[in-house]
Amino acid sequence: MKKIVTIISILFSLGACNDSAFLREEPEDFLTIDNAFLNYEQFKTGINQMYAQVRVFYNSADTDADWAMMGVGTDAFMLPGGNGSDLAFNDWLKIDPNINYVSDWWNRCFAIVKNCNELLHQSENERVSWNKEGQKEEIQAEIRFFRAYAYRCLAHLFGDVPILTEPVTAPKLDFRRNSRTDVYKFCIEDLVFATKYLPITTSSKGQIVRAVADHLLTEIYIAFADNGGDSSFYNSAIEAATRVLDGTDGNYQLMKSRFGSRATEPDKDVYWDLFRMGNQNYQDGNLECLWAIQFEYNTPGGTNIYDRPLLERAFWPNFWATTKFGYDGVARDWTGRGIARIRPTNYAIYTIWQNAENDIRNSEANINRHYYAPKPIIGGIEIDYDTVYSTPVILHDGTELIVKLKPGEEIQKEWMTTREDTMSRYFPRFFKFGTDKHINGKPDNGYVRDIYVFRLAETYLLRAEAYLKKGEKDKAAADINEVRKRSNATPVEVSQVDIDYLLDERARELLGEEYRTMTLCRMHLLYDRTKRFGFENSAATVREVNNLFPIPQSVIDANLDAELTQNPGY
Repeated sequence: MKKIVTIISILFSLGACNDSAFLREEPEDFLTIDNAFLNYEQFKTGINQMYAQVRVFYNSADTDADWAMMGVGTDAFMLPGGNGSDLAFNDWLKIDPNINYVSDWWNRCFAIVKNCNELLHQSENERVSWNKEGQKEEIQAEIRFFRAYAYRCLAHLFGDVPILTEPVTAPKLDFRRNSRTDVYKFCIEDLVFATKYLPITTSSKGQIVRAVADHLLTEIYIAFADNGGDSSFYNSAIEAATRVLDGTDGNYQLMKSRFGSRATEPDKDVYWDLFRMGNQNYQDGNLECLWAIQFEYNTPGGTNIYDRPLLERAFWPNFWATTKFGYDGVARDWTGRGIARIRPTNYAIYTIWQNAENDIRNSEANINRHYYAPKPIIGGIEIDYDTVYSTPVILHDGTELIVKLKPGEEIQKEWMTTREDTMSRYFPRFFKFGTDKHINGKPDNGYVRDIYVFRLAETYLLRAEAYLKKGEKDKAAADINEVRKRSNATPVEVSQVDIDYLLDERARELLGEEYRTMTLCRMHLLYDRTKRFGFENSAATVREVNNLFPIPQSVIDANLDAELTQNPGY
């Protein structure tokens, strides 16, 4: 999965050429789609390009935009930089047809569609040599999964988009948008094929298998029914999820006991184990993992930039960098080196955890809510040393307090009096995004784990959503409680189950894993949830039109021979 052949992207770019006699020749000194993909192994190499393209969704650069789809500007996260109101997503009015972030997602998804269509077309070439029966269908199933995944993202975000089923081999300037319902229907066709021909198991970490396709199919069936499709498709969603949950698609289970690389450490729990380095993949014993993007450290083709993915850097506070309360601007192994590119909202930090004292996801091991004065560093090493830190603090009433702390004494919340204190320095740090033990003790680049795309807990919550929308709240509650039981959380009562409760549970379980923005757009609830639970500037600027993103203006302007309409309100 990690050996990405860069020539593939060059090959795909040839698809824009016209079909002249010259190009139909078969020169021996360079490769084309027609002569580069002629057997199973070559197609597998081509499919690696799509794995690489999806991986870019999760780590392409060291910017806050990389993580915005996790729910920045919604109920889940906000951007703490600037003055808090001058950034896109904190200010939804800045999300317009000309912003790069919008065109990036459009272009990335259609690049996957382009590559998939070219490989699918070539897979029907009679010159391809298949070694055994079923190989062609298996290859097509994997390709069609990725095409469906790309269209899933496009439909969730933009609504109506053009459906492309074949390679574009000549200049085309008359694209037209297909309805969102038809796009979901197209995804269903691809995924039904994928669930028939994908393998049930694989020895390759990160490779798509049948359960992954059924998980995504569950989501798409729900979206189809929500957007004008027949309500009977909620039943189809339940059936697809059940194939993942009942063993039909393989042996998948919620992890309920300690496991993996640090399982013997006390005062931790199984939810914490899910996010330790080396613990993500099914092949390593994590029966909950359906699909994880591979980011192995010091592996050729592994991490995308800086030899590390940037989860901890983006999601963790930068308390280590302050000179308050004994910190000295030096990152330590146990502090990590977060720079607070994004911050959970108060909804994600506090609201959803009310009356959740027994929920292990809310434990200090998983959400570090308490900060302590550190040991001093001498000669680059933390040592036990009898010292006292003195820090002046201006209280909210304007008076000055000289705080005196010894190493190990707790820093009190009332001393957090500046915007920087609470927005970037000392907000609770979620340990699913970082670690207290880095590779070689290096906090700058020593937390490198694979990133979940789908895991089984979400499959339960998707089936619960289908049951809820079908009107079977008792079964929805039962599925939610399967997830809550693992975390020792109080079972939900049937009377409590509604879409808000389901979204709260998704936030408790999947914060920073699910593409929260896509989830809310899919449900037509981005405006509603942001208005009620988002950061104050996001709540003040979000509009109902933001339930969909705008079509990039550059795409509309380039479509000269037909009108590519804009989403209403932009």
